[in-house]
Amino acid sequence: MTDKKNIVIKVKYRKPGKAPAAEEFTPKIITEWNVKRILIAVSVLIVVLAVLAYIITNDNDENIPGNSESSASTVEQELALPPENKEIEIKRADIPRQVETKNSPLIKPLKEPIKKNRSTIDIADKKVIKKQSDEKAVKGYSKDRHNVIRAVLSYDINNKEPKGEVPKTVFLNGKKPTSVYYFTELKAMGNNKVYHEWLKDGVTVSKQELAISGNTSRTSSHRLLTNSAKGNWVVRLVDGHGQLLNEKIFKVE
Repeated sequence: MTDKKNIVIKVKYRKPGKAPAAEEFTPKIITEWNVKRILIAVSVLIVVLAVLAYIITNDNDENIPGNSESSASTVEQELALPPENKEIEIKRADIPRQVETKNSPLIKPLKEPIKKNRSTIDIADKKVIKKQSDEKAVKGYSKDRHNVIRAVLSYDINNKEPKGEVPKTVFLNGKKPTSVYYFTELKAMGNNKVYHEWLKDGVTVSKQELAISGNTSRTSSHRLLTNSAKGNWVVRLVDGHGQLLNEKIFKVE
């Protein structure tokens, strides 16, 4: 096969029997472009440029520090260490921080909490309770004071229940006297005798024996207060031996 040429030369010859014209003796050159070959050449050039750009990009990625291969190798090295070596490395890393904290004057070391076992706490609690009971025993409290369920100072008793609790200071009305009741509820007192004692300014004004019946007993006593009753009052519950079970302190003005 013969290759096609890009340049085609056409020559016009004089026809026989016709006088040649002056312009026919001048040769003309006509150029025709091969479009198919031009497109193929352009395509090849684009492919070459694309390949060069790809190669240059890969070279730049391989030269960047901290890439995936280096990080993967670091991780593999860390995983390769045995657990004991890891603990040693962690402890060594913590040593400088501990030294800085210890040497710094601005940072105070925390005090370690004192650990106490349950038995020690129980013994301490029992000592406190025993001490409180001993202090009350010194003041004259009876061991039967735990048999007192309630002790209330009120203005009235309704259906064996106190109504209107009296404050620490009772203000009298000059025209009308004021009644004050001392209500007590006891349990498991048996046949023991109990008394309500009313004292004004340290002097016993009255002492009333209370009747106890059954396992639980509600009892009360009262005083009628007038202007002559102004002063410091104490009403208390005592047993047959004179031991104190309960007391209420109030002032009359």
